[in-house]
Amino acid sequence: MESFTTLTKHRGAIYVSLAANTAALLFGADTGSIGAIVALQSFRRDFGLLTSRATYADASGTVVTLLNAGALAGCLAPALLGHKLGRRPIISIAGVFFLVGGILQTAAHTSSLSMIYAGRTIAGFGIGIVSNTVPVFVAECAPKHLRGVMVSAFDLFLVIGGIVGFFTAYGCAVHLSPVGSVQWRVSMCIQIPLAVVVILSPWLLNESPRYFAKRGEWVKAVDSLCNLRGASPDDIEIALEIAEMRLQIEDQQGATQGRSIGELYSKGNRSRLLWGIAISALGISGGHNVILYYGPQVFNQIGFTSQNSSLLGSGMILVVKLISIVLFMLGPVQYMNRKVLLMSGTFLMGTCVFIFGALLKLYPPGVHGRTEKSASSKAMMAMIYIFQVGYSISWGPLLYVYVSEIFPTRTRDYGVMICTIVSWSMNLILTKVGPIAILNIGYKTWMIFGTLNIVAMIMCFFLPETKNVSLEGMDVVFGSVEENIRKEALEMKLGEKQFSVIKRDA
Repeated sequence: MESFTTLTKHRGAIYVSLAANTAALLFGADTGSIGAIVALQSFRRDFGLLTSRATYADASGTVVTLLNAGALAGCLAPALLGHKLGRRPIISIAGVFFLVGGILQTAAHTSSLSMIYAGRTIAGFGIGIVSNTVPVFVAECAPKHLRGVMVSAFDLFLVIGGIVGFFTAYGCAVHLSPVGSVQWRVSMCIQIPLAVVVILSPWLLNESPRYFAKRGEWVKAVDSLCNLRGASPDDIEIALEIAEMRLQIEDQQGATQGRSIGELYSKGNRSRLLWGIAISALGISGGHNVILYYGPQVFNQIGFTSQNSSLLGSGMILVVKLISIVLFMLGPVQYMNRKVLLMSGTFLMGTCVFIFGALLKLYPPGVHGRTEKSASSKAMMAMIYIFQVGYSISWGPLLYVYVSEIFPTRTRDYGVMICTIVSWSMNLILTKVGPIAILNIGYKTWMIFGTLNIVAMIMCFFLPETKNVSLEGMDVVFGSVEENIRKEALEMKLGEKQFSVIKRDA
């Protein structure tokens, strides 16, 4: 753990992590509650989803999928608008989409799902912005030795939001009458006050110094960095970090004649893009989001057939995730390599879903008098929870960390946008197909996820390590520049008499 003095020194960056990541609370509240909401008897009755299992599976899949479709569109906004507006306004704009989407869903008329669908899509647009912008904002503000834990806080807040959203829906299921629509509307409206917080909180923070650096506003970059590091412009750590920013921007700009998006295809950057795409696809493909979004259906599949037992079982997933991510942030993310954590967590995930699928095949609930209290059902439930531990020490936090840190300053918006598009596209496919696969091919669904986890684990073995490397140091890790050349250039830059991080004409 870091000393209290170190944490105090970097309190500006810590404030950014805490405040910016509040947007993940809203993200989590939405994703954590929707599975429980669509499983409520009141929701299913009001929208005519009690007639057949196939109709319910299709409608619930669409409700979840439209959020992902909106997110897929929303992740384009930061790359298109971020250079002009900055990180803070973009996050506030996301809050506005959350607010409008939450109001539409809460006020939806029960004659059809059209307002629910519209609200899900609009809120999804906000989620796409948040999932793209917040990890990047935090990564650009964090010191390199704290970047892992600060960006991982995004997943922590996401899980906390999920718990708030889910147990709000669960409380409504237990304590509010299923007669009428109050039960599901109260569950929906939790998004509205959180959206107001997301709109306002970014304006309490410093803008990213690398946002200013990309625009050539070096005085503002220095001022922002000093506030984040608790240092003065004369300190060597400020001079070194600003010099690294200058060198990276000059190198990239010179190599591509000023075309920032063209830099994605230059030496060293192609490999970053390919790695980013690979981990974004495989990190989503392990089955986690299908379990998270459709928890009640999954628990129903393994024998927990009552509404309350299936809801409570899926809610405990979030509790397990919370405990796991807290323990992860207290130690492993600070002291263990990224790739070791990813490989370990993915192996655990793959093992669990293989066992889960085998048990479901060999000991299906409801056969030969088996009930929800059977040993096989309990074993499958245990596999779900252990799976969540594996996810929470690997892909849950580290997918956001890795993608947000590997790209150069000038191409970060474009690189993260492409990776986020891949991630949400996979999410879109899996969340639409997931409930249909569970209904139609049963245990084979989990065997497919197990295989994808093994593929992801093998890929992680070859992943370049990024722990304790500065954002600009990624150039060396991914081969954009040789280490000795960058070191010599940095020493020369620091030694230039005309170079000063506090030059007012910079």
